[in-house]
Amino acid sequence: MSDINADLEAAINKYSDMLYKICFVILKNEHDTKDVLQDTFLIYYTKKPEFESEDHRKAWLIRVSQNKCREFLRFHKRHASLSLDKIDESEIITNGLNDYEKELLSMIWNMSLKLKSVVILHYIEGYSVDETADILKISSSAVKKRLQRAREQMKTDYEGGLVYEK
Repeated sequence: MSDINADLEAAINKYSDMLYKICFVILKNEHDTKDVLQDTFLIYYTKKPEFESEDHRKAWLIRVSQNKCREFLRFHKRHASLSLDKIDESEIITNGLNDYEKELLSMIWNMSLKLKSVVILHYIEGYSVDETADILKISSSAVKKRLQRAREQMKTDYEGGLVYEK
């Protein structure tokens, strides 16, 4: 097995679950998520990027997968016959979550892509504000503002009685 094949396999084994969760929350569809992941790893394989560290590799994969999600949503917004807003959460993500966690996921689910991206990276994946800014190629102040808006939206949704319904 060549080095690039071994490297690809190692990246898939290490990061596919994390990337799947991130992309699924954005796309809300298992099959579309798998397509985006396949495209992400295909780009990884064909470009054969060099990385300074393992964190750099992880950030690169997250950025590419989110860009692919954005492209997918843009395309399907123009060409879809079924609105993505009408697609419900899948059992794959919500299975094993308590009602409070399902409600939080539902609130994140309904955010814009800009807010959703920073919330996932900062609160779910545990990146700092500066790391999130670096991954998304935006300023730290933009990350802070988006996190503030996301918290305000979640507070409004919670006070508005948003409850996860199966």
